[in-house]
Amino acid sequence: MNTLRIFSTLKSHVYVGMIPDNLTIAHIMHSEYKTEVEILKIDIEGGEHTGLEQFLRDFFVCQILIEIHGWPPEHLDMLQKISRYGFRIFNIEPNRLCTRCAEYSFINELCMSQYSVLPLANMIPRNLTVV
Repeated sequence: MNTLRIFSTLKSHVYVGMIPDNLTIAHIMHSEYKTEVEILKIDIEGGEHTGLEQFLRDFFVCQILIEIHGWPPEHLDMLQKISRYGFRIFNIEPNRLCTRCAEYSFINELCMSQYSVLPLANMIPRNLTVV
């Protein structure tokens, strides 16, 4: 129970077990009066395709660590969505247990200076259509 003690000193909440459907990340952010997230880790088994973009519209996020599910066109679509909000990829890791999944790490262009990151070329085409 050391984790619970540590989180209580941070005035944080720990959710154990099944998270209720009505408990969204946005709900938690609003109830805690937060508008920014330093690191957002997402592994929601395909739900990233419907849930992430609205969150990025409503809250400022510095880094995203996400597992994207789907075929290559679905990955590209998700990468383009994230890129439109000013994020750049800094790591890609294939998932050897899921051939249609990959882990991506992004940093917001507005957070690069605080981590002494030097931006390189934007490698995600923002307006490419896959047929």
